Amino acid sequence: MLAGSGFVVEDAEAHILISADERNKDILRPYIKGKELLTAPQNRWVIDYGLRSREEAQGYSILYDLVRDRVKPERDANKDKLRRERWWVFGRTNENLRKALAGLNRYIATVETAKHRTFVFLSHQIAPDHKIVAIASDEANHLGVLSSQLHVIWAAAAGSRHGVGNDLVYNKSTCFDAFPFPDASVISRERIVSVVNRLDRHRTAALLRSEAVSLTGMYNVVEKLRSGAALTPKERTIHELAACGVLRDLHDELDALVAEAYGWPWPMEKEEILERLVALHDERVEEENRGVVRWLRPDYQIPRFGADLPAATLDLPASASPIPAPAELRAWPLSAVEQLTAIGTLVSSRAVSADEAAASFTGARRDLVVRHLDTLALMGEVVRDADGRYQAARKVA
Repeated sequence: MLAGSGFVVEDAEAHILISADERNKDILRPYIKGKELLTAPQNRWVIDYGLRSREEAQGYSILYDLVRDRVKPERDANKDKLRRERWWVFGRTNENLRKALAGLNRYIATVETAKHRTFVFLSHQIAPDHKIVAIASDEANHLGVLSSQLHVIWAAAAGSRHGVGNDLVYNKSTCFDAFPFPDASVISRERIVSVVNRLDRHRTAALLRSEAVSLTGMYNVVEKLRSGAALTPKERTIHELAACGVLRDLHDELDALVAEAYGWPWPMEKEEILERLVALHDERVEEENRGVVRWLRPDYQIPRFGADLPAATLDLPASASPIPAPAELRAWPLSAVEQLTAIGTLVSSRAVSADEAAASFTGARRDLVVRHLDTLALMGEVVRDADGRYQAARKVA
């Protein structure tokens, strides 16, 4: 949140400032406001000192003087002491987002309040204003799941509504944090990525084709195509320019693939989608209470948030049990928690490979077994030897 319109510079001025001092590229960033994500960016830039101190900011002297002239007078009248004293930085700098985006080339964005819930990739260089919800992932698989009807229906039910148009509001805590992503196989994720990449290219090409095309306009047309309602002349033009029938087809394909990633039938009624997602959410809460978390970005999240979780405990028997004969194969449990427990029990009795573990249960998917074994290893319950076999970790007294 800028808390000062003087931070914003127009495109032409930004290029002059960069020409004056090449180092200004470190501070000047393309800037996009909420509704522009749905219509068209205005090619504006923002002077973003981030978390820099006054001394560091003064090192970019031309920009520092601009902010002092254009922002400081307004900030001097601000009731917030910190904003008065630190006038060269934004009112809210969002340190958490900056850390989360470090190392990413792009991130997922959606407008906080909108008629249609759409998600797009933005370059890491773009500074999103506070009306945009930024999701720190560069994975097309995540974009695909979020863009599917399964998530859109969840977000509509879990979020709120605002304004004269009663538009949908995307509340981070209920719409995103609480949403249970599918535990998809590698093949399933690859299929989702393939479709969402085609969808992303299709929308981008349509937006570049004509200024008459916007995301809102395209999805207004898609909504009418689904309902069979007549298009207005303006919508007919957008339909022809943006090939909205193809856009609808891509979303239909994506919806089916995301449902498949969950292992669910498709199509489903809205009520059934919500019932299944709520049940899966409750199952995941139970898992996380035990310390089992399905991280979206484990390399980033575990070092920062894993330490706050309760220690995971599994009820593993102390005595060894014989290797099951074919007739004694165990049924693959339905819930993830029971699956983890079953695999933990198996590994406590003998060292097994992933293939052997999957073969010990009827109806077990190998990719799920591998994921559960890796989760148990992360929790310190099992270890993997040089031959790739898993065995129970030795506990230190």
